[in-house]
Amino acid sequence: MLPNDSIYRFDDVELRPSTRQLLVKGQSANLGARAFDVLSALIAHRDRLLTKNELLEMVWPNLVVEENNLQVHVSALRKLLGAKAIVTIPGRGYRFAAELATLPVASAAAPAPAAPFVSAPQLPRGAPAASAPRPSDAGNLPALLPPLLGRDAEQAMLRDLVPQHRLLSLLGPGGIGKTSLARTVARQLAHDFRDGAWMVELATISDPAALPGAVALALGIHLPGRADAGAELAERLRGRELLVLDNCEHLVEPVAALVGSLLEAVPRLHILATSQEPLKLAAERVVRLGALAVPDHAVLADAAAHGAVALFVARVGAMQPGFRLEDGNLEAVVDICRELDGLPLALELAAARVPLLGVQGVRQHLAQRLHVLKNGVRDAPTRHRTLRTTLDWSHALLSPDEQKVFRRLGVFVGGFGLELAQQVASDPEIDVWAVLDHLGDLVDKSIVVVDAGPVPRYRLLETARAYAREQLEASSEWETLRQWHARCMHSALDRRTRAGRLGPETVDQWVLACSPEIDNLRSAIEWACGPGGDAALALGLVSTASILMYQAGRYPEGLRWMQMAEPLIDEATPPLVVAEFCLGMALVGLHGGLGAQRRMELLERACEIFERERPDGLLCLSLCSYAYVAAVRGEFESADRRLAQCRKLVEQPALRAFKGTWLYCTGMVRRYQDQPVQALMAYSQALPLVRTEGNARTLFHVLNNLAAIHHELGHVDEAVAQFRGVIDHLQRSPLADAQMMAFALNWYAHALTGQGALEEAQAQVLRSLPYCRRSVGLRHFAGMLALLAARQGRLREAALLIGCDDAARRRRGEHRTPSDQRTMDAALALVTAAHPAVLVEAWRLEGSELDEDATAALVSGPLNPSPAG
Repeated sequence: MLPNDSIYRFDDVELRPSTRQLLVKGQSANLGARAFDVLSALIAHRDRLLTKNELLEMVWPNLVVEENNLQVHVSALRKLLGAKAIVTIPGRGYRFAAELATLPVASAAAPAPAAPFVSAPQLPRGAPAASAPRPSDAGNLPALLPPLLGRDAEQAMLRDLVPQHRLLSLLGPGGIGKTSLARTVARQLAHDFRDGAWMVELATISDPAALPGAVALALGIHLPGRADAGAELAERLRGRELLVLDNCEHLVEPVAALVGSLLEAVPRLHILATSQEPLKLAAERVVRLGALAVPDHAVLADAAAHGAVALFVARVGAMQPGFRLEDGNLEAVVDICRELDGLPLALELAAARVPLLGVQGVRQHLAQRLHVLKNGVRDAPTRHRTLRTTLDWSHALLSPDEQKVFRRLGVFVGGFGLELAQQVASDPEIDVWAVLDHLGDLVDKSIVVVDAGPVPRYRLLETARAYAREQLEASSEWETLRQWHARCMHSALDRRTRAGRLGPETVDQWVLACSPEIDNLRSAIEWACGPGGDAALALGLVSTASILMYQAGRYPEGLRWMQMAEPLIDEATPPLVVAEFCLGMALVGLHGGLGAQRRMELLERACEIFERERPDGLLCLSLCSYAYVAAVRGEFESADRRLAQCRKLVEQPALRAFKGTWLYCTGMVRRYQDQPVQALMAYSQALPLVRTEGNARTLFHVLNNLAAIHHELGHVDEAVAQFRGVIDHLQRSPLADAQMMAFALNWYAHALTGQGALEEAQAQVLRSLPYCRRSVGLRHFAGMLALLAARQGRLREAALLIGCDDAARRRRGEHRTPSDQRTMDAALALVTAAHPAVLVEAWRLEGSELDEDATAALVSGPLNPSPAG
């Protein structure tokens, strides 16, 4: 904590950091390691009060200890040093109060009695560098810095890079923690540079001519005022220093000029610069600093290990001793960290509001974060006192056109692609290519974040987006931009959809390209369906979006969008718009919660309009969907009629791409008709066509149903092997989703049940739970699970699951396939063989009331056989 080349004396006491000794009247004192660290911290920060939490962080880094540990060590120190050496400020902290002498190790051969206060050696002002060599630990950085939470990896990386590169620029938005990281790394590397590490704060410098003087002043060098101050500064530098130039963004060009000249004139000089944009010099190595890590899920053990959570908890604990991360506040803390993008300054300001609002209150007020997150620590730079002042600082550095593009990007939700950004942010004065240039400048200035990938995407941190929205509202552009954003979204998605439908792009390529914009699509639909929206635009958006949401497996949300827009349909709505809407609603309603009867009505109307207006691929899709839903309802004549109608269409050259879908739906109809051999033939013929089409969802359903048909035909071992292959395929597919995994794992468990591998079947059901929770729900598979429970001897549970399946099918308006019915009969036979019919019926009625959580608990319960009842 203290430099090892100095000795500290006060009264008749001597502290030797190099040997970790405390001598009292020349005799070594018996002092524990933690007490020694407490004393070292107090001496290192003798110019100010240290709070209890600061001392706890310094002495017990990354550990949770009780405050009384600190009190015990302070009490022990007072017994050795006297009561006056350490002053306690009740309720605040501790301060070292004795008069201190600081001596180099070489000059302290023996302990001395009390000595007057002597300051650390200083470089004589104005002395030539050669005449006054600096001590080996020279520099202006504090000997002891507070722990830097959540930045271990970045510290290690920078410690390696700084000595390797003469100019390293640490870039990031305001409040990301560049200064703290640079200061910490420079302190750690100070011993590697003979003349030490020197921090030069540039935020307060507004005149470029004052730059050389600011650097000189920080190093204790006097510049008498020659014409070329930069050249004179270069003469005075030894070249064995590490210079940290902090906050360069507002003077980036003059700083770049000065740095370039210093690096050329002083060959051994190393510079670490912090800025919001690069200096753009040939020697520069750029490191962009990301936000602190934020957990994906609110799991206590996992959350506490993430930097954002650790920082927030530590800062709250500094103001509320005893504050801990626990189950009661975990979800709120994680939400705060996620909403604030892991931005250290925002987290510190949010933590400062906890004593007033509580953790839950802070979370509830994050929508007004620019008003709420203020009142930071008094010794912070002015620009970091509130979240708004930090953003004001960054915003003021932008040109007027950059400011315009920035605020327009605030209309996006989540991220955005380049083409969409160009459309939304352009106007007659700023064309799409100017938007491209300004977007690049905003990336350079750390205002816009780039998410790397095969196709880069861009985003504003949520705090910056809130600020941009304020700027839009202040310029009276918010509502106009919402409308324009919705129109651009519809245009881009419709163009891409039609190109995918008619061009060489596969369905999978289309889904991968369009799925990243779902957040923006949601925002556009909410505006178009809301007050002051646009009915025609809303219907166009939801109809186009429905196909995407079906292919992406996001049924419930897609259905919510359709239900929002449905009241907007009236007699003036064009028939094709109605038809596309009906088809879309039926598709997302499949697993979104829409009953089979309602889906049939929608598809009937869609087929009628498409037959009359436009017999194309959408008609094929409507006919196939109708046939499937009709079969589910047991209306086989209608199903066969629609399949025959579709068969004529898919033989046409322009519509042959839909033949695989037609064959798949044919297989589904044959399964419900109890024709497994014909179903197997249809699926087998569909498989190569669907593979060629590049439609991941249909391909999965074909593969899964092929395996299921083998099970129905009695080929159980083949079915088990095929289901394993399906799961392996999903684990490799970038388009696999929770719904696919839920189906595959539960059908695999069903095949394992038929094989007699009951323990493995149970393991696969448990494995499926998180996927079921995020998609169709476990109740969707209650019938198969009933057979597993019955064969495990859990007969009451089996009866409950049969009742659960009864109710689920009634809600969906679906019949069981003959194979499903045989499964149910087998489970029921085992139950009724052991229990009276009246009791079994009561259990079935009880099971019909099970919700999703109760079903999961039932399936996850102990495997002991049920009591006799």
